[in-house]
Amino acid sequence: MRAFFALAAGAAILLGLPPAPSWAQAPTAPAIDENIEDDLLENDALTLPPQTVVGDPFGAGEVGADNTLRNEPVTTPTRTENPAGRVGGSLTVITAEQIEAGGQNNVADVLRGVPGLDVVRTGPSGGLTSVFLRGANSQDTRVLLDGIPLNDPSSAARGFDFANLTVDNIERIEILRGPQGPLYGSNTAGGVINIVTRRGEGPMSARVSLQGGAFGSQREAVHVSGGSDLLNYSLSGSYFQQDGFSAASPRVGGIEADGNQLGVISGRLGTTIADRIEIDYIFRWTDARADIDDASFSLGSPPIDDPLRFNLTESFYNRIQLKTASADGMLEHLVAFNYTDYKRSDRDDFFPLDFKGSTRFFEYQSNLYVTQTNILSAGADYYDESAASLSAFGNSFASQTRAGVFVQDQFQIGERLFNTFGARWDDNNIAGPAKTYRATSAYVLDETGTTIRGSIGTSFRAPALAENLFAFGNPNLRPETSKGWDIGAEQRLLDGAVVLGATYFRNDFNNLILFIPLPPPVFGELQNVGVARAHGVELQGVVQISDGLTLTASYTRTDTLNIDRNAPLVRRPANKGSMRLTRTFYDGLASLSLKGVFVGSQSDTLDNSVRLSSYNVFYLSGQCQLTESLRLFGRIDNIFDEDYEVVTGYTTPQSSAYAGLEWRR
Repeated sequence: MRAFFALAAGAAILLGLPPAPSWAQAPTAPAIDENIEDDLLENDALTLPPQTVVGDPFGAGEVGADNTLRNEPVTTPTRTENPAGRVGGSLTVITAEQIEAGGQNNVADVLRGVPGLDVVRTGPSGGLTSVFLRGANSQDTRVLLDGIPLNDPSSAARGFDFANLTVDNIERIEILRGPQGPLYGSNTAGGVINIVTRRGEGPMSARVSLQGGAFGSQREAVHVSGGSDLLNYSLSGSYFQQDGFSAASPRVGGIEADGNQLGVISGRLGTTIADRIEIDYIFRWTDARADIDDASFSLGSPPIDDPLRFNLTESFYNRIQLKTASADGMLEHLVAFNYTDYKRSDRDDFFPLDFKGSTRFFEYQSNLYVTQTNILSAGADYYDESAASLSAFGNSFASQTRAGVFVQDQFQIGERLFNTFGARWDDNNIAGPAKTYRATSAYVLDETGTTIRGSIGTSFRAPALAENLFAFGNPNLRPETSKGWDIGAEQRLLDGAVVLGATYFRNDFNNLILFIPLPPPVFGELQNVGVARAHGVELQGVVQISDGLTLTASYTRTDTLNIDRNAPLVRRPANKGSMRLTRTFYDGLASLSLKGVFVGSQSDTLDNSVRLSSYNVFYLSGQCQLTESLRLFGRIDNIFDEDYEVVTGYTTPQSSAYAGLEWRR
């Protein structure tokens, strides 16, 4: 019933505003010669026939009538720049414009509602935030920032905590679902999330924004960018603080507010030192403090309120890369070195802990344009990680390395069939070798607006340092393995005003690392004994109802099974959906968006004895260009004050409003 009233209210808001007054009319854009695009297509042998890709279901931009992502370049699926339409796997692209229109400051909040993806946060902003893709564990999602691997080597399973990943300086986010072992190696059974940062261009521009709102929130941000044929730069900085609310739910005795502070500095600097020679440097520094409560050691048990405990996190990611081309552009080379550094402190009053982790990642890739329809890529990489755990009861230090080589062939058959095949060989100095492969295909029938695509591939996860070399670890652990495949179709109707998509997927997981209790005096041991599977359907739709009014929706059905316990996997809802109704006004000078997220019941314990109830949460966001340089923006989260939990005993935000101003030059 709440969903019905939300849709009705949203329709009234989005449809009921008056037409633009004369003073708000935007100038008419100059006419574009329709032959220009045809000339470009004829001169670009690698450009495909037009095809629609269903974008982020929360996309704020209008997605129909040829204003789609189908010809936009993406890099994550093949590690080469290609139109999104040639992708054989399942891909979602979230653009900077969509991020801006949604008004969220954290990447995890931007990702909510992406098909096949679940976001789980413990308590308020700053709490541990995990992402699950297609039923895989959270550590089975590889998170990249312009190719920099962000997964933390000092965490329990080399997972990534999204709590402090902000939207600063982001150009787009590419979410690639399904096993991605050949191109990206370990931790890719669920997929890859690649954050692509802005590249400066043109005269210097600047943006300054101020935002405030519920729970004592305030945020300040600044961005400066520009570029020429020789140099380009894009620099951002932001500071966020919030008084927050209790991470432990009031129903379990939580009363003390858990606040957080977060500072971020990020940037991308580049130079073209000669024809076809480019050097780029990308970096991001984060410093955060978050109040937390005492978490239980067992799933399904609530936390305990703790007014003194807090976490300190400092992280630094950076990458330097060199790109060159030779043989009239037929041969490309990329050499890059990535370094990440983590420092985390859990300031528990009884059992304080410090963690340190770092990765050094070297990679080389070459791309040979064999013919106009065939690209052969090959590369090698070397991954070195180290971590330390420090406490009053003892210290642990460990490191391990992994070397890999890969090859990939992108080839086109006729004018409609676009394929890739890749394979990879890895050698872990502790866990041993791993082999992976992946094949994809996309068949484009442009006359009917139909695309059929599919993929099959494998992946692995090398044991984390905490699992094989820290105290209680098992150095005999082997890599976890997975195999996944999907097949889907997309259909454009009414000249692209309606786009419908459906995908079936299946993932099988083997050799999962589980803790096995053993008879005394041995406490227990980690072993490769786990087996699980996940399969389901992802449905998506985009309807451009009229000029300036767009409806997007998605539904995901995911059936998971922990075969060892004959129970569903923890925190993977079987049913999940989303919708967004977006209305633009005054020739794009203003917009309003009503978003809904619908999540079914889910298990919060391994034996399915504790289940979390289903919930529906609605959000309203809007923006208005007041003057040429001043923009007003705001949002309301959880409009109907839904009371729900995504982790047992942890509070989720009540209805809350935020607003701000942005100045641009």
